[in-house]
Formats: sequence, C-alpha cells, structure tokens
Amino acid sequence: MLDSKKLVKVVSVAVASMSLLGVSASVTEAASFTAPKLGVAEVAPTNPAIKKGDKIFVTVKDTKNQKVAVLNAKGQKTAKKVTMGSTFTAKDVKKANGKKIVKINKTQWLNTKDVVKD
Repeated sequence: MLDSKKLVKVVSVAVASMSLLGVSASVTEAASFTAPKLGVAEVAPTNPAIKKGDKIFVTVKDTKNQKVAVLNAKGQKTAKKVTMGSTFTAKDVKKANGKKIVKINKTQWLNTKDVVKD
C-alpha cells in the first residue's frame, strides 16, 4: 500500500511539472509574438462647424423621444417640433442665449447640438 502512495505522488508531481512547462512555453510563445503594424487612422471631426448653405441632418440623442424642439430667433423653445432624420439647408447660423443655433426656414431655428452636417 505504501508503494502505491509513492507511485501516485510521483505521477502527480510529474503531471503537474509537465503542465507547468506547457503553460510557460505558451507564455513564452505569446511574449515573442509581434503584432502587425497598423496604418494611421483618419480622424474625422466630431462636430464640424455648420455654415450658411450647408445641408444639415437632424439627430436625436434620446431614443424614446424622436423629436427635437424648434427654437425662435432668440433661442427660446416654441411649441413646434421636428422629427429625427429631417434634412434642411442652413439659412443662417448665430449665437443666441449662449446657444449656437441654425436657421432652417423663415422663423424656425434648431440648436446645433441637435443637427449634424449631411
């Protein structure tokens, strides 16, 4: 009985040492691997300046409410709303009440945070 315990102990030590050698070999292999060189990514401006005559596209950050408030020339909200996905041509751009706004027609303005260049 004593010999079988020694045999089991020797076998388990041998198996454990072999598994450790396998792990260290894979770590060494991973450490010596060189990653391929990647090209430089183009950086697109996240919020390009909108100018008069630019095509603009209405985007919504809130997915539950798919509409954006229309502002007046003073930058105050009106009762009207514009749906997401609408496209307009910017008639004018100005700053009112600390907000940068874009004119979409005769009396309607939108906050520049709600639109992107198309």
